[in-house]
Amino acid sequence: MPKATFLNLNAAKKEKISQVLLEEFSTYSLLDANVNHIVKAAGIARGSFYTYFTDLDDAYRYTLSQVMATIHEGFVGDNPFQATRSFIDQVEQNPYYAFLSNYYVVDEAILAAHHQETSSTNWDKATADLPQWLADVAVHHLIREYFLAPTDKEQILSLLDALAGWHKQEA
Repeated sequence: MPKATFLNLNAAKKEKISQVLLEEFSTYSLLDANVNHIVKAAGIARGSFYTYFTDLDDAYRYTLSQVMATIHEGFVGDNPFQATRSFIDQVEQNPYYAFLSNYYVVDEAILAAHHQETSSTNWDKATADLPQWLADVAVHHLIREYFLAPTDKEQILSLLDALAGWHKQEA
């Protein structure tokens, strides 16, 4: 995540850099993104970039967290399958579409390979509320499947409809 120097920037400069990062990672995969592009577009020195972020992966993770926080704001209600269906149905118009496509098709695997992360599963939550945990896992998997195979959109939407019916029965 960003260093304190980035977090303490004035809002306008932080927003400018965040927008440049989003544009870079929407245009290029993590393998092809370039710090030189970022510093030039943001109007900052290369050294400043490294006072804000440890490396390109760090800047990417910050951008990913911002995108995911914004997207999750739209997932309200009791039925995650219906919210996911709406999201996938309209995703081509989403301003984060290119970023998400890069993430699911390329960058997710790169991040995992770079960091050999441990599981992010909260096993206590999974055990305490199994139907909700299963719903969360299913919708995230189906969103990933959409980006890997957009031509399967109708099958994914149909599966979400079936899961929505299952979820309603479980509630």
